[in-house]
Amino acid sequence: MLAQLIWEGKVKVSALGASSISGLSIDNNQTLQRQIAYEWALQLVSTIQASEINGSPNQILAKLRKSLKPHPAETYTIAIFKPDFTAGHAVTPYAVKNEGGGKWNVLIYDNNWPGATRAISFDTKADTWSYSAAINPSEPDALYTGNAKTETISLFPTSPGVGKQPCPFCGKEPKTVPASGSVVAGKTEEIALTGGDTAHANLLITDQHGHHLGYLNGKLVDQIHGAREDHVISADWSDNIEPVFFVPASGTYTVTIDGTALTGPDTETLRIIGPSWDLSVDDIPVRPGDKDTLVAARDATKLSYTSSRAESPTLELGVSDTRADYAFTVSGVSDQPGSTINLSLPTEGGALTMDNVGSAGTSTVAIKMTRETEQGVHVFAHDAIPLVGGETAQLQFGNWKNAGEGIPLVTTHNGRQSIDMLSDQGTG
Repeated sequence: MLAQLIWEGKVKVSALGASSISGLSIDNNQTLQRQIAYEWALQLVSTIQASEINGSPNQILAKLRKSLKPHPAETYTIAIFKPDFTAGHAVTPYAVKNEGGGKWNVLIYDNNWPGATRAISFDTKADTWSYSAAINPSEPDALYTGNAKTETISLFPTSPGVGKQPCPFCGKEPKTVPASGSVVAGKTEEIALTGGDTAHANLLITDQHGHHLGYLNGKLVDQIHGAREDHVISADWSDNIEPVFFVPASGTYTVTIDGTALTGPDTETLRIIGPSWDLSVDDIPVRPGDKDTLVAARDATKLSYTSSRAESPTLELGVSDTRADYAFTVSGVSDQPGSTINLSLPTEGGALTMDNVGSAGTSTVAIKMTRETEQGVHVFAHDAIPLVGGETAQLQFGNWKNAGEGIPLVTTHNGRQSIDMLSDQGTG
């Protein structure tokens, strides 16, 4: 993307820290690093996904033959994957060469091979394509191939990524929450798992009707209407990154972190970004055969995390409502195998509820809240909160406005309530 924008004159090399392309260095160059990261992240934006051109190899070749000419109205990036949609990579096409006998070479710039002329080979008689790739010239090649059925090669136009992009999660949610199961038009939830680049757990997402999205018995399935999976393009062709999944913002989803395919332990982080709310469960230790589950109702009205092993996960949860933007970090909950942590943080609710917390023993919990309004950002934090397993604890933050103020914590145990005023140990 960035190479195309520089070639088109829409990004100036001088703005990136050098007078020429060859003079650019990514080391200690935050401007260049940020620009590359920005262009990379666009692959997950809805406007870019909607502009992707798919088709058979012959159709992709015909599009390139038409577009690769002087002063083109549009430029394109080629995205390629292996047949199982692993090892996603992107390259820049700049010419088409007829090799005769129905065979063509699309000459490309591959950033793993600086200064070298590379080519994707097309066979129009067989309607196939192939490319021999490697992370750098000193590493062994890996063969990418595809045909009219694999859909493993596509084109992304450059222009949709120029300018301001629509925000899929911005805006305030209404006070009245739609009924469970009702689809909010145009709204989606993004569900992603971050782990090892080549060996990691897999996600399986199940809606309230029992439909699946993700890896079921080792195979990628998509049974949820309106959902999609975006296969991630990486700088390293050997990567096998988990797809990013998008589901309609409706009802309740059960997300399973499945370690069945693992041959060794891995550390995972699960993230969900929904309309006006977000969640992450950080640094989850997953071993072969483990299965953790997260049940997430819309708008964070209820979240339940069940672990396969003893651990103390860090949960981060945020909502945006008409009063402010809130971000919470909850850590130190002692979670035993098979036990469940329940959280709820509904918009306009003014309270964070922790229910049936962890094991039967006592956890020492730390809570941090960041509240952002037009008047600024304020942080509340309190460490070493003793919570007994089975208790319900509610942090009533709705009336908190300024750093230094306390927040009441209402704890219910065996039907009896107690109130503690937590002091602010935050940073202001």
